[in-house]
Amino acid sequence: MTAFKAATRAEIDAALADPDPANPIAVEVARLIETYTANFEAHCNRLGHVPTEILLAKPPSEIELVAMKLTNQAISDSLGWPLKVIWT
Repeated sequence: MTAFKAATRAEIDAALADPDPANPIAVEVARLIETYTANFEAHCNRLGHVPTEILLAKPPSEIELVAMKLTNQAISDSLGWPLKVIWT
């Protein structure tokens, strides 16, 4: 992960548009999305329900921010309603 913390938004967008499934930046974004999704699922299990909003600390790197936003969008899409994110 450390190698990708300095990736710019342009580099991340280019990696996500790259058709090569082995693009290392895209692979890292996918790994982060899997991790964030598992964390959200565990949070919902602890709560006993799916919250309508969540409080998140703004991540220190652009790649983490992109992955969090993509995760939140995927969760909202699967729920059929927007998951409100409150950034701290």
